[in-house]
Amino acid sequence: MSSDVRALIDREQIHSLFQPILDGSTGEPIGFEALSRGPSGSPLHTPDALFAAAAKAGCLQDLERACTRSAIRSFAELDIQGRLFLNVLPETLLGWAHFPDWLAERLGMANVDPHCIVLELTEHGSVPKESALAAAIRPLRRMGCDIAIDDLGAGSSGLKTWSALRPEFVKVDGYFVAGIEEDPVRGEILRSVVEMGRATGSQVIAEGIEIAQQLNLVLDLGVDYVQGFLFGRPQSVPRVGAFPHQRTLPGASADCAEHLALSIPAVPANSPIDAVVEKFRRNRSWRAVAVVEGVRPLGLVRRDELLVLMSRPLHPEIYNRKPVTAVMDTTAVQIDARARLEQVSRLVTGQQARQQEDFIITRGGEYLGLGRSIDLLRHITAQQIQMAKQANPLTGLPGNREIQAHLSQLVNRRRTFIACHLDLDNFKPFNDTYGYQQGDQVLLHVATTIVRNIRTRMDFAGHIGGDDYVLILRSRDWSIRLLSILEDLSVSLVNFHSAEHRRAGHIDAHGRDGVLASFSLLSVSIAAVEVAAAPGTTLDSVAEELRRTKVAAKARAGCSCLLSKDGQIVDLLANPPLEKFQTAETVILKTLRS
Repeated sequence: MSSDVRALIDREQIHSLFQPILDGSTGEPIGFEALSRGPSGSPLHTPDALFAAAAKAGCLQDLERACTRSAIRSFAELDIQGRLFLNVLPETLLGWAHFPDWLAERLGMANVDPHCIVLELTEHGSVPKESALAAAIRPLRRMGCDIAIDDLGAGSSGLKTWSALRPEFVKVDGYFVAGIEEDPVRGEILRSVVEMGRATGSQVIAEGIEIAQQLNLVLDLGVDYVQGFLFGRPQSVPRVGAFPHQRTLPGASADCAEHLALSIPAVPANSPIDAVVEKFRRNRSWRAVAVVEGVRPLGLVRRDELLVLMSRPLHPEIYNRKPVTAVMDTTAVQIDARARLEQVSRLVTGQQARQQEDFIITRGGEYLGLGRSIDLLRHITAQQIQMAKQANPLTGLPGNREIQAHLSQLVNRRRTFIACHLDLDNFKPFNDTYGYQQGDQVLLHVATTIVRNIRTRMDFAGHIGGDDYVLILRSRDWSIRLLSILEDLSVSLVNFHSAEHRRAGHIDAHGRDGVLASFSLLSVSIAAVEVAAAPGTTLDSVAEELRRTKVAAKARAGCSCLLSKDGQIVDLLANPPLEKFQTAETVILKTLRS
């Protein structure tokens, strides 16, 4: 078997399958995990047999090289869109000092952007040198790769590794998903992982999802991404199956169900019905009460329903001495205090029989209080208003606060990215001539064009205000996307002018100095700065370089797109920066120049 595994490596008979990883809020794939296989039908086909044989033969590192080469080559040849999740043993990083250089070379040969790569470090067994492992991944992060901890919960050192590495992703072992529909303890453990992810900034991926019920439960617990046979089995050419979940728009999640809890005392299960009727009569603001056995809620009794029942002839004599459990609603929704408001809304409105006006809130399975739908609606509305305040009111794009936060995160993590400032030339005379309503239509059109051309899972677009927009690009084909924005706007903006002005090629309007002058038609100036993953990079230095590049771009007539790189300003219309995209960019450039 030892000679067999060496032969497979030498003959490059390792091949890769890909399994999708989906965004829990949209159902769209964000990436694919590469899974290695030996020749079909052979004893070394499965990964367990393959790696066991390599370990016995003393060639684990050679096998890992072969698996990584195969995954990168197939990912590039198939032109798979999204992130590539690569499995790497911690021992490889600790024992192979030149792995980052080797990986960079392989990615370069395949024209794969390192920002697309997520390295999954398995959590099986013990990793006694967390600090050494943290040092080993630093050069990989500087390249642009993200880190994931794989199979969290399967080993003994997961939390220590999590704390030391601060991974971008945490993949929860499939054991905690399998049977979660029958075992609430597994759900509580997964909920704890989600809460730790929220606290540490790691995004949680639930693996091993096979049925829709598991999907609904893990999404209600707040996981960010999902993976499993339900969405697609590992295949050489990946396919994504249906996403059987009612999707909801992501919203703010600062508040939780605990903030909705009203301190209305519960009644014991053996309480007689007439005693509960009397409680309602003395407390006219109560709409419902919970029924508990000890501290565990059993159901809910609603005021109006109970009083109507007891108002019928002979019903007081029949029901007065019966226990309250005889009239309680055992299907009442019970929600954990830590559930986010969007989860609460989904649970409360998801009842098939009717929308629940009142629901039970628990903490650790114990009764905490009652929640009301009207209060839930009020809190969600307040969140949406707060989000609207932070976004640009016209375009809905993130405003200054989110732009600053996004830039800070990338700079602090020493990521390489392209920061761009886009604004319109001669927008003021246009606004003065055509009015603010037409000006707003132009601004909305620009925002729509930007969003349509960027890759929203990797790129970011914000609206400072007026005709000023900020783009933060991390897509490997960022230059094509930037020039596509410029092309679309250069063709479409002219249509906002009247036929008369289009024929004349200018507008006569008063300038900022109040003097009547001729102004060219609307055009676009884009200033871009390549921000390197360097220790000296700060928000101020990025802003200053953007300002300098913007001045140069605005000084040019018509549409312009300038890039500041290594202190030099390059005209992207004349000098496309990425040779591997030269052919596609040439098409765009010809259109722009014609």
